[in-house]
Amino acid sequence: MDYRAIVLAISFFGVFFSQASSAQDALAELKGDDFQERLTEEASVSGRVVAGVLSSGTMAAHALSLFSSPAREGEDVCVRVISRDGLYWSENTFRWPAVSEADAVRLQYKSRYDLSRYAETDLSVLGYEGDCSEAQSGPVLIAARGNNHKLPDSLDIFVNSGRSDTFAVITSPDIEARTLACRLIREGRRTGYDTICTVPIADSATGSLTVRIMRRRFDRMMPPTELVVRLPQRSGR
Repeated sequence: MDYRAIVLAISFFGVFFSQASSAQDALAELKGDDFQERLTEEASVSGRVVAGVLSSGTMAAHALSLFSSPAREGEDVCVRVISRDGLYWSENTFRWPAVSEADAVRLQYKSRYDLSRYAETDLSVLGYEGDCSEAQSGPVLIAARGNNHKLPDSLDIFVNSGRSDTFAVITSPDIEARTLACRLIREGRRTGYDTICTVPIADSATGSLTVRIMRRRFDRMMPPTELVVRLPQRSGR
């Protein structure tokens, strides 16, 4: 290999590792100095139908991230975290990095508790666009726990069913509407949420997906809850 080839190879790997490092270092910083969280002995009911939207197969870990999307808007994200038993709760606003090509952006999550002690489905994360002090109905970003940021093929929506049969209706411009049955969590305390709706997203080509959570109790339909989920960018999408 001649001198010029060596220089080109060094330059290539320098750029490659620089980009990889940049992707790994993508960080959404906490907005303000006061991190809002609590861990109590009395279970807290969130009052929200949808408690979290996470990548399926997420791991028990302290680190929290949100998958980026080319369709997202705004500079802030509001992140709510609640445990299945309702004993842990947090709500904080984070500043989204100005320029990031990373698949996932890590949250500067300054919890004084060890969140890795919560099993995979025992902690829900709901991250939506906008400041927490604003209207709480913005598009939702898919969350992940741990450092494995592989693009998800499906997502888990954690739902407080109100002791009802729960279904997820998926609509998107590029796929036919589908209705999926959700599964009830049967073990342990389920004050924060008690149901998981698993939604496939690998074949969704648009930047967003509309999901409507339908609940039926005693043959009577309860008011539906609709959310827009931002989808991460995939190769060829």
